[in-house]
Amino acid sequence: MNKLATVFSTIGLTLLTVCATSGSAANSPPKAQDVWDLTKKVADWQIKTFENHVDYRALSTKIKKIIEESKKTHSYEKNWHDLQWHNGALYAGMNEWRKLSGDQNAKDFLVKIGERNQWKLHSRPYHADDHTVGQFYLSLYEEDKDAKKIGPTQERFDWILQNPKTGSLKWGGYKKKKIKGNSCHDRWGWCDALFMAPPVWARLAKVTGEKKYLDFMDQEYHATYDLLWDKEDELFWRDSSYFPKREKNGKNLYWARGNGWVYGGLALMIPDLPKNWEGRQFYIDLFNQMSESLKNCQREDGTWSMGLLGGVEGYPIKETSGTSFNVFGLAWGVNNGLLDRAAYTPVINKAWAALEKCITPEGMLVHVQPVGAAPGDSYPDKTEVYGIGAFLAAGTEVYKLVK
Repeated sequence: MNKLATVFSTIGLTLLTVCATSGSAANSPPKAQDVWDLTKKVADWQIKTFENHVDYRALSTKIKKIIEESKKTHSYEKNWHDLQWHNGALYAGMNEWRKLSGDQNAKDFLVKIGERNQWKLHSRPYHADDHTVGQFYLSLYEEDKDAKKIGPTQERFDWILQNPKTGSLKWGGYKKKKIKGNSCHDRWGWCDALFMAPPVWARLAKVTGEKKYLDFMDQEYHATYDLLWDKEDELFWRDSSYFPKREKNGKNLYWARGNGWVYGGLALMIPDLPKNWEGRQFYIDLFNQMSESLKNCQREDGTWSMGLLGGVEGYPIKETSGTSFNVFGLAWGVNNGLLDRAAYTPVINKAWAALEKCITPEGMLVHVQPVGAAPGDSYPDKTEVYGIGAFLAAGTEVYKLVK
């Protein structure tokens, strides 16, 4: 327990040096070794501190008191269960990094998470958030064909196929009385869900060869797209409750991280779609449309406003989770020939330079907006696991781009 308290104290002291890291020039390409070293530093910091960030509801009262006392200097906003979506996004990014780097510590970390949770998904059977961890389970299964890594996910998804929800995706809200016929939480009624679940369904189709999983993913994805995609701005509303909401400048309110969820999800999923599948082009076209929209609303400082069209005036504070997802997608698009290198590399370089400045000397990514469903504040002494997952995915693709 003294060791735990010491760790928290050390983390608190390091917060004083936030954003001290010097970044690359705004439009010049970073050096490959610098990208590698920074991405590894962030991965190593996250692995080292992860156990300070677990769900502590089952811990002893004495340990809980130590953690509560340390909240003043603790770098995380809250503690999450291993299998919640927050950590699922971290694992997705960590998995991208370990595939590139061969980092055994990163792989051991992921295997440990899987083993201690018996390779299960989280508790809610339909909820997209509770499917997210399946992304890295199936990636590891693809390499070693260990049946225990795929069994629980396939069993859950087979059950969903046998017991599908068909209600409306229109948003009723978590705290409001449930709307009759509404399945917005049991289907993909919010744009974040397009990161959480579709890549798992597509990967399960790939590793099993069973098209039924791909067909279900495509059907549900199109249902979400039909409801939440704005054809004029070519961005996603967070959910249907946002349709009337506007920025201070009068423009539509599109949450940056919400669109980052979708965009990053496409970059994770498209590689698993069959090359000869008739539905593949829809996802490529969607990715390209979002890429152009995101390129056009990047801020001068290299980041994206928390409300994409709200500008610096509406959002003077920078934010790194939406920015990291965007960098991941943009770099992946260039690396895979979907985006023009000359047009998009300056956007990526500028964004990466901004992210570099938000890594502490110890390796903590800061200015990550806390959990929310809309634009909000970010803080220079706070991080979150999903933001770090997005950064690791971004670093992986930027390294490929510049190596």
